[in-house]
Amino acid sequence: VKAIDIADSKGHIIKIFDGFRPPLAQELLWSIFPDERYVSPPSRGSIHTRGVAVDLTLVDKSTGLEVDMGTPFDDFTQLSNHLSTDISIDAQNNRKILLDIMNQAGLESYVEEWWHYQIPNALNYPMIKENYDVM
Repeated sequence: VKAIDIADSKGHIIKIFDGFRPPLAQELLWSIFPDERYVSPPSRGSIHTRGVAVDLTLVDKSTGLEVDMGTPFDDFTQLSNHLSTDISIDAQNNRKILLDIMNQAGLESYVEEWWHYQIPNALNYPMIKENYDVM
């Protein structure tokens, strides 16, 4: 809720792409893209299978459009790195705005994915092993 309020004060809405990810969904992602920089192996589980991560972006309140982040969500390339300078200055600034909002709200970023945030000490939480229907 804190991040939502901070984003609102800066003229943005938070759009959530992904939160909790059941183990079956993690297995599917791994089968499609087995690269540990972007997808954790199912045997280890991910921060998402612990229920303590969220993938999101910002929407401009005045236009209702997602702001330019330089890549789409789940773009598993080097351009998705928070620190990439191979994207437009506007996209770099938008990533910084998102990072500032989420850090002020007490969440940590994952450097390889501009959209991924998690609570501190996320690996200290157990994996949720139940599989739920996913949309």
